[in-house]
Amino acid sequence: MGKTPKGLMTFERRESYRVSRPGVDARVVSSRLEMGPVDAEFERFGEPSGVFDARQKELECARLFNFEIPEDLVMAVHRFEQCIQTMMGTHKSVILLFDEVSGTYTCLNDQKTPNQKPRELTLVSDHFLQELLGSDELIHTYLLGPQGLIGLVAVAKKLDGSVFNAQDDITLDMMARYLATKVLSFQNLKESLSLPFIQNVVLEISNRLIAAVDQDSILTGTLESLVNRLEVDACQFVAPNLETGEGNVLLENRQGAMFRYALGQVGDTAETAKGVKEFSAIISLFSSTGRRNPYLLLNSPMLGDKPLAEVFGVPGIESALMVPVMDASTGQLAGVLNLFKTHPGILSDDTVTIAKEVALLVSLALGRATALEKAWAMASSDELTGLTNRRGFYDRFESEIERSRRHQTSTCVAMIDVDHFKRLNDTYGHLNGDLVLQALAKLLGQNVRKSDVVCRFGGEEFALLLPDTSLKSAWELVDRVRQKIQRHRIRGLQGEVLKVTISAGVSLVPTNQGLGRPGREIISDAMAAADEQLYQAKSAGRNQVLATDSGVSVEA
Repeated sequence: MGKTPKGLMTFERRESYRVSRPGVDARVVSSRLEMGPVDAEFERFGEPSGVFDARQKELECARLFNFEIPEDLVMAVHRFEQCIQTMMGTHKSVILLFDEVSGTYTCLNDQKTPNQKPRELTLVSDHFLQELLGSDELIHTYLLGPQGLIGLVAVAKKLDGSVFNAQDDITLDMMARYLATKVLSFQNLKESLSLPFIQNVVLEISNRLIAAVDQDSILTGTLESLVNRLEVDACQFVAPNLETGEGNVLLENRQGAMFRYALGQVGDTAETAKGVKEFSAIISLFSSTGRRNPYLLLNSPMLGDKPLAEVFGVPGIESALMVPVMDASTGQLAGVLNLFKTHPGILSDDTVTIAKEVALLVSLALGRATALEKAWAMASSDELTGLTNRRGFYDRFESEIERSRRHQTSTCVAMIDVDHFKRLNDTYGHLNGDLVLQALAKLLGQNVRKSDVVCRFGGEEFALLLPDTSLKSAWELVDRVRQKIQRHRIRGLQGEVLKVTISAGVSLVPTNQGLGRPGREIISDAMAAADEQLYQAKSAGRNQVLATDSGVSVEA
Protein backbone atom coordinates (compact mmCIF):
# COMPACT_ATOMS: atom_id res chain seq x y z
CA MET A 1 0.00 0.00 0.00
CA GLY A 2 2.88 2.35 0.70
CA LYS A 3 3.03 5.46 2.78
CA THR A 4 0.20 7.90 2.94
CA PRO A 5 1.34 11.46 2.21
CA LYS A 6 0.79 13.96 4.98
CA GLY A 7 -2.48 15.87 4.60
CA LEU A 8 -3.93 13.28 2.22
CA MET A 9 -5.91 10.65 4.07
CA THR A 10 -6.11 7.05 3.01
CA PHE A 11 -9.79 7.12 2.24
CA GLU A 12 -9.45 10.04 -0.16
CA ARG A 13 -8.34 7.59 -2.82
CA ARG A 14 -11.17 5.18 -2.05
CA GLU A 15 -14.26 6.84 -3.49
CA SER A 16 -16.60 4.44 -1.71
CA TYR A 17 -15.39 5.94 1.58
CA ARG A 18 -15.91 9.59 0.76
CA VAL A 19 -18.87 11.34 2.43
CA SER A 20 -20.11 14.63 1.02
CA ARG A 21 -23.82 14.71 1.83
CA PRO A 22 -25.18 12.88 4.89
CA GLY A 23 -27.91 10.48 3.98
CA VAL A 24 -26.89 10.34 0.30
CA ASP A 25 -23.24 9.56 -0.37
CA ALA A 26 -22.93 8.32 3.19
CA ARG A 27 -25.05 5.35 2.22
CA VAL A 28 -22.62 4.34 -0.59
CA VAL A 29 -20.34 2.33 1.66
CA SER A 30 -17.44 0.03 1.08
CA SER A 31 -18.18 -3.66 0.78
CA ARG A 32 -14.63 -4.74 0.00
CA LEU A 33 -14.66 -7.73 2.32
CA GLU A 34 -17.64 -9.16 0.48
CA MET A 35 -16.01 -8.76 -2.95
CA GLY A 36 -13.54 -11.59 -2.67
CA PRO A 37 -10.87 -13.26 -0.60
CA VAL A 38 -8.41 -11.36 1.50
CA ASP A 39 -5.66 -11.94 -1.07
CA ALA A 40 -7.63 -9.93 -3.61
CA GLU A 41 -7.74 -7.07 -1.15
CA PHE A 42 -3.95 -7.08 -0.80
CA GLU A 43 -3.55 -7.27 -4.54
CA ARG A 44 -5.75 -4.17 -4.92
CA PHE A 45 -3.46 -2.14 -2.66
CA GLY A 46 -0.26 -3.65 -3.92
CA GLU A 47 0.50 -5.56 -0.71
CA PRO A 48 2.02 -9.07 -0.70
CA SER A 49 -0.54 -11.75 0.04
CA GLY A 50 -0.26 -14.27 2.82
CA VAL A 51 1.10 -11.92 5.52
CA PHE A 52 -2.29 -11.13 7.03
CA ASP A 53 -4.23 -13.78 8.93
CA ALA A 54 -7.82 -12.57 8.51
CA ARG A 55 -9.26 -15.49 10.45
CA GLN A 56 -7.05 -14.74 13.44
CA LYS A 57 -8.07 -11.08 13.35
CA GLU A 58 -11.72 -12.12 13.16
CA LEU A 59 -11.24 -14.26 16.26
CA GLU A 60 -9.53 -11.39 18.09
CA CYS A 61 -12.45 -9.10 17.26
CA ALA A 62 -14.99 -11.64 18.48
CA ARG A 63 -13.14 -12.09 21.78
CA LEU A 64 -12.48 -8.38 22.31
CA PHE A 65 -16.07 -7.35 21.75
CA ASN A 66 -17.55 -10.22 23.75
CA PHE A 67 -18.57 -8.12 26.75
CA GLU A 68 -21.76 -6.88 28.34
CA ILE A 69 -22.26 -3.13 27.98
CA PRO A 70 -22.11 -1.39 31.39
CA GLU A 71 -25.24 0.49 32.49
CA ASP A 72 -22.97 3.43 33.20
CA LEU A 73 -23.00 5.04 29.74
CA VAL A 74 -19.73 6.90 30.35
CA MET A 75 -17.98 3.62 31.16
CA ALA A 76 -19.56 2.05 28.07
CA VAL A 77 -18.06 4.72 25.80
CA HIS A 78 -14.65 4.26 27.48
CA ARG A 79 -14.93 0.52 26.79
CA PHE A 80 -15.67 1.15 23.11
CA GLU A 81 -12.63 3.39 22.83
CA GLN A 82 -10.41 0.84 24.56
CA CYS A 83 -11.55 -1.96 22.25
CA ILE A 84 -10.99 0.13 19.13
CA GLN A 85 -7.56 1.29 20.21
CA THR A 86 -6.54 -2.23 21.27
CA MET A 87 -7.70 -3.77 18.02
CA MET A 88 -6.27 -1.07 15.78
CA GLY A 89 -3.17 -0.19 17.80
CA THR A 90 -4.01 3.52 17.68
CA HIS A 91 -3.92 6.48 20.03
CA LYS A 92 -7.20 8.07 18.96
CA SER A 93 -10.62 7.03 17.71
CA VAL A 94 -14.03 8.59 17.17
CA ILE A 95 -17.50 7.12 16.61
CA LEU A 96 -20.04 9.26 14.77
CA LEU A 97 -23.73 8.32 14.84
CA PHE A 98 -25.92 9.19 11.87
CA ASP A 99 -29.36 10.69 12.57
CA GLU A 100 -31.72 10.16 9.66
CA VAL A 101 -34.19 12.73 11.00
CA SER A 102 -31.78 15.67 11.09
CA GLY A 103 -29.33 14.31 8.50
CA THR A 104 -26.38 14.96 10.81
CA TYR A 105 -23.68 13.02 12.60
CA THR A 106 -23.19 13.35 16.35
CA CYS A 107 -20.13 12.25 18.29
CA LEU A 108 -20.79 9.21 20.50
CA ASN A 109 -17.56 9.87 22.41
CA ASP A 110 -19.14 13.05 23.82
CA GLN A 111 -21.39 10.87 25.98
CA LYS A 112 -18.47 10.95 28.42
CA THR A 113 -19.30 14.61 29.16
CA PRO A 114 -23.13 14.69 29.37
CA ASN A 115 -23.22 18.33 30.57
CA GLN A 116 -21.62 19.54 27.35
CA LYS A 117 -23.18 19.82 23.94
CA PRO A 118 -22.26 16.84 21.71
CA ARG A 119 -20.25 17.73 18.67
CA GLU A 120 -22.40 17.66 15.58
CA LEU A 121 -21.32 17.41 11.95
CA THR A 122 -23.65 18.42 9.16
CA LEU A 123 -21.03 17.39 6.61
CA VAL A 124 -18.52 14.60 7.17
CA SER A 125 -15.33 15.27 5.24
CA ASP A 126 -11.58 14.74 5.50
CA HIS A 127 -11.19 18.13 7.15
CA PHE A 128 -13.81 17.51 9.85
CA LEU A 129 -12.40 14.12 10.78
CA GLN A 130 -8.88 15.51 10.87
CA GLU A 131 -10.03 18.19 13.28
CA LEU A 132 -11.92 15.73 15.46
CA LEU A 133 -8.94 13.41 15.82
CA GLY A 134 -6.21 16.04 15.60
CA SER A 135 -4.31 14.15 12.93
CA ASP A 136 -3.67 14.34 9.20
CA GLU A 137 -3.34 10.57 8.93
CA LEU A 138 -6.40 8.46 9.64
CA ILE A 139 -8.67 5.82 8.18
CA HIS A 140 -12.39 5.27 8.62
CA THR A 141 -15.24 2.98 7.67
CA TYR A 142 -18.98 2.81 8.12
CA LEU A 143 -21.06 1.16 10.81
CA LEU A 144 -23.96 -0.77 9.29
CA GLY A 145 -26.96 -2.29 11.01
CA PRO A 146 -29.99 -4.31 9.89
CA GLN A 147 -31.84 -1.09 9.04
CA GLY A 148 -28.96 0.59 7.21
CA LEU A 149 -26.36 3.17 8.15
CA ILE A 150 -25.65 3.63 11.87
CA GLY A 151 -22.64 5.90 11.58
CA LEU A 152 -18.91 5.64 11.08
CA VAL A 153 -15.73 4.98 13.03
CA ALA A 154 -12.39 6.65 12.39
CA VAL A 155 -8.96 5.99 13.94
CA ALA A 156 -5.69 7.95 13.91
CA LYS A 157 -2.07 7.87 15.14
CA LYS A 158 -0.80 4.33 15.34
CA LEU A 159 0.99 3.45 18.56
CA ASP A 160 4.11 2.29 16.71
CA GLY A 161 4.30 5.50 14.69
CA SER A 162 3.83 3.74 11.33
CA VAL A 163 1.35 4.76 8.66
CA PHE A 164 -1.87 2.90 7.95
CA ASN A 165 -1.73 0.06 5.41
CA ALA A 166 -4.08 -2.44 3.80
CA GLN A 167 -4.02 -4.67 6.87
CA ASP A 168 -5.32 -1.79 8.96
CA ASP A 169 -8.09 -1.15 6.42
CA ILE A 170 -9.23 -4.76 6.51
CA THR A 171 -9.00 -4.91 10.31
CA LEU A 172 -11.08 -1.73 10.64
CA ASP A 173 -13.76 -3.11 8.30
CA MET A 174 -13.81 -6.36 10.23
CA MET A 175 -13.99 -4.62 13.60
CA ALA A 176 -16.76 -2.29 12.41
CA ARG A 177 -19.15 -5.24 12.15
CA TYR A 178 -18.76 -6.06 15.85
CA LEU A 179 -18.67 -2.40 16.88
CA ALA A 180 -21.92 -1.72 15.01
CA THR A 181 -23.66 -4.43 17.03
CA LYS A 182 -22.37 -2.95 20.27
CA VAL A 183 -23.36 0.58 19.28
CA LEU A 184 -26.92 -0.60 18.58
CA SER A 185 -26.99 -2.29 21.99
CA PHE A 186 -25.66 0.90 23.55
CA GLN A 187 -28.46 2.94 21.96
CA ASN A 188 -31.06 0.43 23.14
CA LEU A 189 -29.57 0.49 26.65
CA LYS A 190 -29.58 4.29 26.74
CA GLU A 191 -33.21 4.33 25.66
CA SER A 192 -34.20 1.68 28.21
CA LEU A 193 -32.47 3.60 31.02
CA SER A 194 -34.23 6.83 30.04
CA LEU A 195 -37.62 5.32 29.34
CA PRO A 196 -38.82 4.78 32.94
CA PHE A 197 -37.92 8.35 33.92
CA ILE A 198 -39.55 9.79 30.79
CA GLN A 199 -42.67 7.67 31.32
CA ASN A 200 -42.95 8.67 34.98
CA VAL A 201 -42.70 12.40 34.26
CA VAL A 202 -45.10 12.24 31.32
CA LEU A 203 -47.53 10.11 33.36
CA GLU A 204 -47.40 12.58 36.27
CA ILE A 205 -48.16 15.52 33.99
CA SER A 206 -50.83 13.53 32.17
CA ASN A 207 -52.60 12.76 35.47
CA ARG A 208 -52.54 16.43 36.43
CA LEU A 209 -53.94 17.42 33.05
CA ILE A 210 -56.79 14.93 33.31
CA ALA A 211 -57.98 16.66 36.48
CA ALA A 212 -57.48 20.18 35.04
CA VAL A 213 -60.54 21.74 33.46
CA ASP A 214 -59.39 25.26 32.56
CA GLN A 215 -56.43 26.93 30.91
CA ASP A 216 -54.94 28.26 34.13
CA SER A 217 -54.89 24.91 35.95
CA ILE A 218 -53.57 23.14 32.84
CA LEU A 219 -50.63 25.51 32.41
CA THR A 220 -49.96 25.86 36.14
CA GLY A 221 -49.73 22.10 36.68
CA THR A 222 -47.58 21.59 33.60
CA LEU A 223 -45.02 24.26 34.44
CA GLU A 224 -44.80 23.16 38.06
CA SER A 225 -44.11 19.55 37.06
CA LEU A 226 -41.49 20.54 34.48
CA VAL A 227 -39.56 22.71 36.94
CA ASN A 228 -39.83 20.13 39.74
CA ARG A 229 -38.92 17.03 37.71
CA LEU A 230 -36.53 18.21 35.00
CA GLU A 231 -33.17 19.97 34.95
CA VAL A 232 -34.80 23.30 34.05
CA ASP A 233 -34.96 26.33 36.34
CA ALA A 234 -37.77 28.22 34.62
CA CYS A 235 -40.67 27.63 32.23
CA GLN A 236 -43.02 29.88 30.26
CA PHE A 237 -46.12 29.54 28.18
CA VAL A 238 -46.24 32.22 25.48
CA ALA A 239 -49.37 32.77 23.36
CA PRO A 240 -49.28 34.54 19.98
CA ASN A 241 -50.67 38.07 19.81
CA LEU A 242 -52.40 38.16 16.42
CA GLU A 243 -52.61 41.96 16.41
CA THR A 244 -48.96 42.79 17.12
CA GLY A 245 -47.21 39.61 15.98
CA GLU A 246 -45.47 39.45 19.34
CA GLY A 247 -45.93 36.86 22.07
CA ASN A 248 -47.81 37.31 25.34
CA VAL A 249 -46.35 35.48 28.34
CA LEU A 250 -49.40 34.03 30.05
CA LEU A 251 -47.69 32.10 32.80
CA GLU A 252 -44.13 31.74 34.07
CA ASN A 253 -42.60 29.53 36.74
CA ARG A 254 -39.16 30.49 38.06
CA GLN A 255 -37.71 28.01 40.55
CA GLY A 256 -41.17 27.34 41.97
CA ALA A 257 -42.41 30.95 42.04
CA MET A 258 -45.43 31.41 39.77
CA PHE A 259 -45.93 34.62 37.79
CA ARG A 260 -49.23 35.18 36.01
CA TYR A 261 -49.55 37.90 33.43
CA ALA A 262 -52.53 37.68 31.08
CA LEU A 263 -54.55 35.27 33.19
CA GLY A 264 -55.47 37.77 35.88
CA GLN A 265 -54.58 37.86 39.56
CA VAL A 266 -54.03 34.33 40.80
CA GLY A 267 -51.44 33.11 43.28
CA ASP A 268 -48.85 35.12 45.12
CA THR A 269 -47.45 37.17 42.25
CA ALA A 270 -49.47 38.95 39.57
CA GLU A 271 -48.02 41.10 36.80
CA THR A 272 -49.77 43.39 34.33
CA ALA A 273 -48.17 42.26 31.04
CA LYS A 274 -45.06 40.64 29.63
CA GLY A 275 -44.24 40.17 25.98
CA VAL A 276 -41.70 38.50 23.70
CA LYS A 277 -41.00 40.90 20.83
CA GLU A 278 -38.97 38.34 18.87
CA PHE A 279 -41.87 35.87 18.88
CA SER A 280 -42.43 36.07 15.10
CA ALA A 281 -38.74 35.42 14.45
CA ILE A 282 -38.87 32.38 16.72
CA ILE A 283 -41.93 31.07 14.88
CA SER A 284 -40.10 31.49 11.58
CA LEU A 285 -37.28 29.35 12.98
CA PHE A 286 -39.86 26.67 13.79
CA SER A 287 -41.08 26.73 10.20
CA SER A 288 -37.53 26.38 8.87
CA THR A 289 -36.52 23.54 11.20
CA GLY A 290 -39.94 22.06 11.93
CA ARG A 291 -39.87 19.65 9.01
CA ARG A 292 -37.41 17.54 10.95
CA ASN A 293 -37.50 18.78 14.53
CA PRO A 294 -40.74 20.39 15.73
CA TYR A 295 -38.87 22.34 18.39
CA LEU A 296 -35.99 24.80 18.80
CA LEU A 297 -33.09 23.80 21.06
CA LEU A 298 -30.55 26.50 21.91
CA ASN A 299 -27.67 25.17 23.97
CA SER A 300 -26.13 28.61 24.22
CA PRO A 301 -27.16 31.84 26.00
CA MET A 302 -27.78 33.71 22.72
CA LEU A 303 -30.52 33.92 20.11
CA GLY A 304 -28.72 35.49 17.19
CA ASP A 305 -27.02 38.57 18.62
CA LYS A 306 -29.36 38.88 21.61
CA PRO A 307 -29.02 37.20 25.00
CA LEU A 308 -31.84 34.78 25.74
CA ALA A 309 -32.30 36.49 29.11
CA GLU A 310 -33.16 39.72 27.29
CA VAL A 311 -35.46 38.03 24.78
CA PHE A 312 -37.56 36.15 27.33
CA GLY A 313 -37.16 38.34 30.40
CA VAL A 314 -35.76 35.55 32.58
CA PRO A 315 -32.37 36.32 34.19
CA GLY A 316 -29.32 34.18 33.53
CA ILE A 317 -30.56 31.84 30.77
CA GLU A 318 -27.74 29.54 29.61
CA SER A 319 -29.77 27.26 27.35
CA ALA A 320 -33.38 27.05 26.17
CA LEU A 321 -35.86 24.70 24.56
CA MET A 322 -38.92 26.04 22.72
CA VAL A 323 -41.68 23.60 21.79
CA PRO A 324 -44.80 24.69 19.88
CA VAL A 325 -48.21 23.76 21.27
CA MET A 326 -50.81 23.43 18.53
CA ASP A 327 -54.54 24.00 18.75
CA ALA A 328 -56.00 20.49 18.58
CA SER A 329 -59.13 21.63 16.76
CA THR A 330 -57.68 24.05 14.17
CA GLY A 331 -54.09 22.91 13.80
CA GLN A 332 -52.93 26.50 14.32
CA LEU A 333 -50.30 27.59 16.84
CA ALA A 334 -51.84 27.97 20.31
CA GLY A 335 -48.60 28.93 22.03
CA VAL A 336 -45.02 27.98 22.77
CA LEU A 337 -43.75 26.09 25.80
CA ASN A 338 -40.35 27.50 26.81
CA LEU A 339 -37.94 25.64 29.11
CA PHE A 340 -34.87 27.45 30.46
CA LYS A 341 -31.69 26.36 32.20
CA THR A 342 -29.99 29.14 34.17
CA HIS A 343 -26.93 27.17 35.28
CA PRO A 344 -24.09 25.90 33.06
CA GLY A 345 -24.76 22.85 30.96
CA ILE A 346 -27.02 21.70 28.17
CA LEU A 347 -30.58 20.45 28.07
CA SER A 348 -30.54 16.67 27.78
CA ASP A 349 -32.19 14.44 25.19
CA ASP A 350 -34.60 13.23 27.89
CA THR A 351 -35.75 16.81 28.48
CA VAL A 352 -36.37 17.28 24.77
CA THR A 353 -38.32 14.02 24.57
CA ILE A 354 -40.44 14.87 27.61
CA ALA A 355 -41.12 18.42 26.41
CA LYS A 356 -42.37 17.16 23.04
CA GLU A 357 -44.69 14.65 24.71
CA VAL A 358 -45.92 17.27 27.17
CA ALA A 359 -46.61 19.78 24.38
CA LEU A 360 -48.94 17.24 22.76
CA LEU A 361 -50.67 16.54 26.09
CA VAL A 362 -51.13 20.27 26.74
CA SER A 363 -52.56 20.71 23.24
CA LEU A 364 -55.17 18.02 23.88
CA ALA A 365 -55.93 19.32 27.38
CA LEU A 366 -56.42 22.89 26.15
CA GLY A 367 -58.70 21.62 23.41
CA ARG A 368 -60.75 19.71 25.98
CA ALA A 369 -60.86 22.76 28.27
CA THR A 370 -62.12 24.95 25.42
CA ALA A 371 -64.89 22.46 24.66
CA LEU A 372 -65.82 22.32 28.34
CA GLU A 373 -65.85 26.10 28.59
CA LYS A 374 -68.19 26.34 25.61
CA ALA A 375 -70.46 23.66 27.08
CA TRP A 376 -70.37 25.36 30.49
CA ALA A 377 -71.11 28.74 28.92
CA MET A 378 -74.15 27.30 27.17
CA ALA A 379 -75.33 25.58 30.35
CA SER A 380 -74.71 28.62 32.54
CA SER A 381 -76.09 31.33 30.25
CA ASP A 382 -79.58 32.78 30.11
CA GLU A 383 -81.07 32.26 26.67
CA LEU A 384 -82.98 35.55 26.50
CA THR A 385 -80.37 38.01 27.80
CA GLY A 386 -77.09 36.13 27.33
CA LEU A 387 -76.21 36.83 30.96
CA THR A 388 -74.99 34.24 33.44
CA ASN A 389 -77.86 32.19 34.78
CA ARG A 390 -78.39 31.17 38.40
CA ARG A 391 -76.29 28.01 38.08
CA GLY A 392 -73.28 29.85 36.68
CA PHE A 393 -73.74 32.62 39.22
CA TYR A 394 -73.54 30.24 42.18
CA ASP A 395 -70.46 28.49 40.76
CA ARG A 396 -68.63 31.79 40.35
CA PHE A 397 -69.86 32.97 43.77
CA GLU A 398 -68.17 30.01 45.51
CA SER A 399 -64.89 30.71 43.73
CA GLU A 400 -64.99 34.36 44.75
CA ILE A 401 -65.61 33.46 48.38
CA GLU A 402 -62.40 31.40 48.42
CA ARG A 403 -60.45 34.13 46.66
CA SER A 404 -61.82 36.77 49.04
CA ARG A 405 -60.69 34.71 52.03
CA ARG A 406 -57.25 34.15 50.55
CA HIS A 407 -56.60 37.80 49.75
CA GLN A 408 -58.59 39.28 52.63
CA THR A 409 -60.80 41.42 50.39
CA SER A 410 -64.47 42.40 50.59
CA THR A 411 -67.15 40.98 48.28
CA CYS A 412 -70.70 42.27 47.89
CA VAL A 413 -73.85 40.98 46.25
CA ALA A 414 -76.87 42.90 44.96
CA MET A 415 -80.42 41.80 44.12
CA ILE A 416 -82.25 43.92 41.51
CA ASP A 417 -85.92 43.85 40.55
CA VAL A 418 -87.74 45.73 37.75
CA ASP A 419 -90.44 47.92 39.24
CA HIS A 420 -94.05 47.15 38.13
CA PHE A 421 -92.89 44.65 35.52
CA LYS A 422 -96.23 42.79 35.52
CA ARG A 423 -98.01 46.04 34.70
CA LEU A 424 -95.59 46.64 31.80
CA ASN A 425 -96.26 43.15 30.41
CA ASP A 426 -100.02 43.62 30.72
CA THR A 427 -99.89 47.01 29.01
CA TYR A 428 -97.35 46.45 26.24
CA GLY A 429 -97.23 42.68 25.90
CA HIS A 430 -94.69 40.02 26.81
CA LEU A 431 -92.54 40.59 23.71
CA ASN A 432 -91.96 44.16 24.76
CA GLY A 433 -91.29 42.87 28.25
CA ASP A 434 -88.53 40.70 26.77
CA LEU A 435 -87.09 43.77 25.03
CA VAL A 436 -86.96 45.57 28.36
CA LEU A 437 -85.12 42.68 30.02
CA GLN A 438 -82.62 42.54 27.16
CA ALA A 439 -82.04 46.30 27.35
CA LEU A 440 -81.53 46.18 31.12
CA ALA A 441 -79.09 43.26 30.75
CA LYS A 442 -77.06 45.33 28.29
CA LEU A 443 -77.07 48.39 30.56
CA LEU A 444 -75.97 46.35 33.56
CA GLY A 445 -73.15 44.71 31.60
CA GLN A 446 -71.90 48.07 30.30
CA ASN A 447 -71.79 49.72 33.72
CA VAL A 448 -69.90 47.16 35.80
CA ARG A 449 -66.30 45.96 35.76
CA LYS A 450 -65.07 42.92 33.86
CA SER A 451 -64.45 41.15 37.16
CA ASP A 452 -68.08 41.65 38.23
CA VAL A 453 -70.76 39.07 37.43
CA VAL A 454 -74.20 40.03 36.11
CA CYS A 455 -76.85 37.34 36.42
CA ARG A 456 -80.46 37.01 35.33
CA PHE A 457 -81.68 35.44 38.51
CA GLY A 458 -85.17 34.69 37.27
CA GLY A 459 -88.15 36.48 35.74
CA GLU A 460 -87.50 40.22 36.11
CA GLU A 461 -84.86 39.75 38.82
CA PHE A 462 -81.13 40.32 38.32
CA ALA A 463 -78.17 39.72 40.65
CA LEU A 464 -74.74 41.32 40.77
CA LEU A 465 -71.60 39.80 42.28
CA LEU A 466 -69.03 42.49 43.08
CA PRO A 467 -65.59 41.14 44.12
CA ASP A 468 -63.01 43.41 45.80
CA THR A 469 -65.73 45.93 46.66
CA SER A 470 -66.69 47.53 49.94
CA LEU A 471 -70.35 47.88 50.91
CA LYS A 472 -70.33 51.64 50.34
CA SER A 473 -68.69 51.27 46.90
CA ALA A 474 -71.15 48.55 45.96
CA TRP A 475 -74.13 50.74 46.92
CA GLU A 476 -72.69 53.66 44.92
CA LEU A 477 -72.17 51.49 41.84
CA VAL A 478 -75.68 50.00 41.92
CA ASP A 479 -77.25 53.41 42.52
CA ARG A 480 -75.42 54.86 39.49
CA VAL A 481 -76.85 52.04 37.42
CA ARG A 482 -80.32 52.74 38.85
CA GLN A 483 -80.10 56.37 37.78
CA LYS A 484 -78.97 55.48 34.25
CA ILE A 485 -81.87 53.04 33.88
CA GLN A 486 -84.30 55.68 35.11
CA ARG A 487 -83.09 58.07 32.38
CA HIS A 488 -82.94 55.43 29.68
CA ARG A 489 -85.66 55.11 27.02
CA ILE A 490 -86.41 51.75 25.44
CA ARG A 491 -88.07 51.58 22.01
CA GLY A 492 -90.86 48.99 21.82
CA LEU A 493 -91.89 46.78 18.91
CA GLN A 494 -94.42 49.33 17.65
CA GLY A 495 -92.25 52.33 18.41
CA GLU A 496 -93.54 52.70 21.97
CA VAL A 497 -91.30 54.51 24.42
CA LEU A 498 -90.87 52.27 27.44
CA LYS A 499 -89.67 53.70 30.72
CA VAL A 500 -88.72 51.50 33.67
CA THR A 501 -87.09 51.84 37.06
CA ILE A 502 -85.45 49.34 39.36
CA SER A 503 -85.18 48.66 43.07
CA ALA A 504 -82.17 46.98 44.59
CA GLY A 505 -80.75 45.62 47.82
CA VAL A 506 -77.01 45.26 48.52
CA SER A 507 -75.31 43.11 51.14
CA LEU A 508 -71.74 42.45 52.23
CA VAL A 509 -70.81 38.77 51.87
CA PRO A 510 -69.65 37.39 55.27
CA THR A 511 -66.60 35.58 53.86
CA ASN A 512 -64.54 35.97 57.05
CA GLN A 513 -67.23 34.70 59.39
CA GLY A 514 -67.27 30.99 60.16
CA LEU A 515 -64.32 29.94 57.97
CA GLY A 516 -65.38 26.33 58.19
CA ARG A 517 -68.86 26.99 56.81
CA PRO A 518 -69.71 25.64 53.34
CA GLY A 519 -69.73 28.21 50.56
CA ARG A 520 -73.39 27.56 49.74
CA GLU A 521 -74.43 28.53 53.25
CA ILE A 522 -72.52 31.81 53.01
CA ILE A 523 -74.09 32.50 49.61
CA SER A 524 -77.56 31.75 50.97
CA ASP A 525 -77.09 34.17 53.87
CA ALA A 526 -75.71 36.94 51.65
CA MET A 527 -78.49 36.53 49.08
CA ALA A 528 -81.14 36.53 51.82
CA ALA A 529 -79.71 39.75 53.29
CA ALA A 530 -79.65 41.45 49.87
CA ASP A 531 -83.17 40.20 49.12
CA GLU A 532 -84.39 41.64 52.43
CA GLN A 533 -82.96 45.04 51.48
CA LEU A 534 -84.63 44.76 48.08
CA TYR A 535 -87.98 44.08 49.81
CA GLN A 536 -87.44 47.11 52.04
CA ALA A 537 -86.61 49.28 49.00
CA LYS A 538 -89.82 48.22 47.23
CA SER A 539 -91.85 48.75 50.39
CA ALA A 540 -90.35 52.23 50.75
CA GLY A 541 -91.62 53.32 47.34
CA ARG A 542 -89.38 51.57 44.78
CA ASN A 543 -86.73 53.14 42.47
CA GLN A 544 -84.07 53.11 45.19
CA VAL A 545 -81.12 51.09 46.50
CA LEU A 546 -80.70 49.98 50.10
CA ALA A 547 -77.64 48.30 51.58
CA THR A 548 -76.98 46.69 54.93
CA ASP A 549 -74.15 45.13 56.87
CA SER A 550 -75.41 43.58 60.13
CA GLY A 551 -78.31 46.04 60.25
CA VAL A 552 -76.42 49.21 59.29
CA SER A 553 -78.23 50.72 56.31
CA VAL A 554 -76.98 53.03 53.59
CA GLU A 555 -79.68 54.94 51.73
CA ALA A 556 -79.89 57.37 48.85
